[in-house]
Amino acid sequence: MIRNIDIDLLRAFLTIYESGSFSQAAERLGRTQSTISQQIKKLEDMLGREVFLRTNRSVTLTTEGEVLLSYARKMISLNDEVFGRVSQPDISGSVKLGAPEAFAAQHLPDILIQFAKSHPSVGLEVHCDLSHHLIDGFEKGHFDLILIKRDSKTKIYGNKVWRETLVWAGQGKESFKMDDTIPLIVSPSPCVYRSKMIEVLDKKKIKWKPVFTSSSMTSRIAAAKAGLGVTIIPKEMLSEIRGLSALNESSGLPTVPAIEIDLIMNEEKGSDAAKRMYEHIVFALENNPSVGKAA
Repeated sequence: MIRNIDIDLLRAFLTIYESGSFSQAAERLGRTQSTISQQIKKLEDMLGREVFLRTNRSVTLTTEGEVLLSYARKMISLNDEVFGRVSQPDISGSVKLGAPEAFAAQHLPDILIQFAKSHPSVGLEVHCDLSHHLIDGFEKGHFDLILIKRDSKTKIYGNKVWRETLVWAGQGKESFKMDDTIPLIVSPSPCVYRSKMIEVLDKKKIKWKPVFTSSSMTSRIAAAKAGLGVTIIPKEMLSEIRGLSALNESSGLPTVPAIEIDLIMNEEKGSDAAKRMYEHIVFALENNPSVGKAA
């Protein structure tokens, strides 16, 4: 007997896992919570196994749910790729995308590979720079799309697609007292990371001084690993960097608030290729747990 799994059921399952609750999944998918619950019951009945352990406060995967998770991601990805290649008219042209270095390195490769598979006739050019420079280039018409890190001075608005948690990073031995001057590893101004560091230190009346300045994230990480000072980086990036540790409040450093990342496109002037890329990035960040969660 041949049995088939409905992709909608897998998408509901994956969205619940990503969002952490049935209600949040219903909101993301534009359905009622009752519908989402019915879909999961149908999936569990079909498999003959429970995929979620439910309590009043949380939803976690069962052992069978953990097995299903990787297959669900692959099947949904292939499903969406098929529709991108076959059901939608092929598009051509080029897209110029600007993005911050850290975000581009951490998240964009998988997203861009999937887009290239679905739309092989679209040429893609990615430029990495500081958010303020990307905004300037976008306003001058140099980019079709930009991903930017938002701060209080950002005057341009887009779709909030990401919330980036930031941590202080150093060798792990650092411990500062109130009267100490914090040695900072920073980007040149203007930089959102630099602004965040200075803002939280000034708010706590903690003295600081720049000891190493570079626009390159790689250089700043190397300086921190060498012990020249401390810096901030995305929390999820830290696990991949050997020799660099997160510094919590016990080190004498205040918590750095998360920042929002916006995706911006000129909807009036955007080409079909740019609009398709825009939709692809939004969908990937909102619906792929291996990439991350949208704000």
